[in-house]
Amino acid sequence: MTCCGRTDVAVAGVRAATGRDTGMWNGAWDNRAVSKPTVVDAITEQLAYRIATGSYQPGELLPSVRQLATEFAASTPTANSALGRLAALGFAEARRGLGYTVRDIRVYGGIDTWRYLFRFAHRVPDQAAELFADIIDIDHMLLMETLRTFAADPRRYDITQAVHAADRLELLIADEKSTLDEIMAAELHLLRCTFAAAGKPGVLSLFNTVGEILLSIPEAAQAFYAPVEPAGHLVLARKVQEMRDMDAGFEATDLSVIEVLIREYHNQVIQAFRELITARAAAPG
Repeated sequence: MTCCGRTDVAVAGVRAATGRDTGMWNGAWDNRAVSKPTVVDAITEQLAYRIATGSYQPGELLPSVRQLATEFAASTPTANSALGRLAALGFAEARRGLGYTVRDIRVYGGIDTWRYLFRFAHRVPDQAAELFADIIDIDHMLLMETLRTFAADPRRYDITQAVHAADRLELLIADEKSTLDEIMAAELHLLRCTFAAAGKPGVLSLFNTVGEILLSIPEAAQAFYAPVEPAGHLVLARKVQEMRDMDAGFEATDLSVIEVLIREYHNQVIQAFRELITARAAAPG
């Protein structure tokens, strides 16, 4: 803390800017917000779990509203609401005159489907680890594509917002009170600003979806910083800033080396997550 608490004030501003101290973090950005589960929640999660683990096969007709109401000791409107939510999440499909059938989530599962699956990731660790690896691979692809874009003509792009985001991230890293979740949220915001500067709305949209999923996974931040501590993550951001200031792009060989290093880092993140989720699955209770 510096004179007059200015560092603390600055860090508070960073948290607000990245959504950490707002309803956006506690609600839309973070599925871990504490709330009392309802009977609809319980039925939905149990049915989704059965679909994810193959107890109900794709194309199979799910139990009727009356059957579910009996099994879960719930009212028929409650059971019907659970089936409707299951369909909205992409685990099932309503068929007129038949009821609800199981969707093949490996083929037709959308973002909401996979994000919901992480609610019981510790019960399906292998599937959760595979999905997490896919998410990290998407992150890797988007990052490298954007780096190549900047490298081709670094002076063309206005990275002012990204530089400010890097400064905010540095403040959070320096604050010993910061959590890994807060730091990861700030780093994802830095990447978001970088993709926006590159003028790629499609890439930014995809990244925003990936980032939202990462923020909802309890083990993600720990895995994210297992191979390299938070301070090490600033190096690449500052390198891009330096490249632009000096009007000097990366050589092709430099980009190749950077891609190999980032690929190795991402592989280690994937492995760290697999170990964390497997340990959680094996833990008593």
